[in-house]
Amino acid sequence: MNTYLLSIYFLFTAALCQALMGGFALKFSLQRGLPSRDRRTWIAFSIGALLLALHHSHTLSLAAKTGLYDFSQATLAMLGGLATSFALWQLRRQTP
Repeated sequence: MNTYLLSIYFLFTAALCQALMGGFALKFSLQRGLPSRDRRTWIAFSIGALLLALHHSHTLSLAAKTGLYDFSQATLAMLGGLATSFALWQLRRQTP
C-alpha cells in the first residue's frame, strides 16, 4: 500500500470521527435537564467537530480529484480525530 492510499484512508477516518463526534455532541446537548452552560459547551463542541469534519472531507476530495496529498497532515488529522473521539467518549461517561 502506498502513502497516497494511506492518506486517503486516514482522511476518511478523520472525517468520519469528526462527523460522529459532532452528531454525538449535538445529541448530548439536547438532553433534558442539562444546565445552560453545559448545553452551550456541547453545542460549541458539536459545531467545531462538524466544521473539522467538513475540512477533512474537503481535503479528502482535493486529494482524490487532483492527486495532491500530504501524508503527515493526513496522519495527524486521523490521530487527532481518534484522540478527540476518545476524549469525547470519556467526557460523556463522566457527565450524568
